[in-house]
Amino acid sequence: MKSRIIKDFLTLRLEKGAKLLLGFSGGPDSMALLHLLIEAQGELDFSLHLAHVDHGWREESEKEAKALERVAKHLNLPFHLLRLKKMEGGDLENRAREKRLAFFSELHKKHRFQALLLAHHKGDQAETVFKRIAEGAGIKGLGGLYPERKQGDLLIWRPLLSFKKEDLYFYLKRKRLHFFEDSTNKDTAYLRSRMRVELFPELEKIFGKRMEGNFVRLGKMYQELSFYFDEKGEAIRKALIPGPFGFYLDLSLGFHPLELKYFLKGMAPITHDALEVLMKLIEQRRSSRMIHAHPYTFQLSRSHLFIYKEAFPDFFQKPEAWKQEKVGDWKSFWKGEIKIPDGEYEIKRILELEPMIRKKIKKWYGSNQVPSFFYDKAPIFIRNQEVIAECLTGRSLLKAT
Repeated sequence: MKSRIIKDFLTLRLEKGAKLLLGFSGGPDSMALLHLLIEAQGELDFSLHLAHVDHGWREESEKEAKALERVAKHLNLPFHLLRLKKMEGGDLENRAREKRLAFFSELHKKHRFQALLLAHHKGDQAETVFKRIAEGAGIKGLGGLYPERKQGDLLIWRPLLSFKKEDLYFYLKRKRLHFFEDSTNKDTAYLRSRMRVELFPELEKIFGKRMEGNFVRLGKMYQELSFYFDEKGEAIRKALIPGPFGFYLDLSLGFHPLELKYFLKGMAPITHDALEVLMKLIEQRRSSRMIHAHPYTFQLSRSHLFIYKEAFPDFFQKPEAWKQEKVGDWKSFWKGEIKIPDGEYEIKRILELEPMIRKKIKKWYGSNQVPSFFYDKAPIFIRNQEVIAECLTGRSLLKAT
């Protein structure tokens, strides 16, 4: 049954003749996955490499690494080893994880593996979801460990997420397979170990039920929500109107606020508070409001949201950023196109016009739904001290003046 699950997982994903890399610690989880993969090779066409990281946290780790290399040699599998110097200081688990992933990524660049396989199981998923809740993660983060995930160029597969730890021990016992028990898994100096040894048992005492299944189900729900919002976000992405200076989105297209919120959060590292302010401004269709979330700026103008990295240029300071076209309005202006009248003229900013004319032009822009964002950036064309044209409506100015 267990081998069938692994074969089904691989059948859905494997390319013909693929090379796979297994993160191989020698513990019960990765040892079980190794032999399940070897069984799958009887039906599926792929080759397998093993990669082991000796963190140097335990005295016996060097001997274990040599033993694992002998296992790989016995199985006629390529073996890759990284020995780390013992790390000092805090946040050891995350720092070690980063070094492992960097090692796996280097191997991927050299050998072009289709995927890296990691042996996380149900218990790991439950711990990850609980940890993410405590850290205040968003929807994607609350999904915990995903069966398939991209880390840069590295594709990561986790085929054991439906397996309980007990299932893996039973498989190893039935197959009479040896493995190493890492003593740090019970060392409460490490956060994961504290959760496993102290926190989860205490929670189960309080609530009178196993926590693992509940957190796994919660993670699954958030994964489904994440996939849903990713799909909806793709529709928003397709609706973005690009230009040389950034993008804009027509908010009248009716995207649900939750879908838009998730998309914007994924687009830039905007803080929770800043995102809430932006969504409130969008709801109120406010004009001339700006939110910064490095490297992006979100500029709202009622029914349009403009998104750009560098400050939107001013025609008066950088006229070369626009090319001349025969027709044009504010949407063309956004795309770096501008309509310029024939003959001689001078250009002025709207703020340089006489108050009465300025008021009429602003009213003209408003009646033609020009975002106020452009008012002071686009030129007004003057001849003989009279306004002869503007470039944001694409219509005759006769009514305005």
